[in-house]
Amino acid sequence: MQPTRRSYSKSFKAQVIKEFGQPGAPIASIALNHNLNANLVHK
Repeated sequence: MQPTRRSYSKSFKAQVIKEFGQPGAPIASIALNHNLNANLVHK
């Protein structure tokens, strides 16, 4: 049995990208706040 992939809404993705666009924003902490792996954000 393979794990299912999560799908995120466009509004969720836009919100996360907006937070990463702020200067000095630590990627790992923002990713953790949204229950994401930091490696996923770099893709």
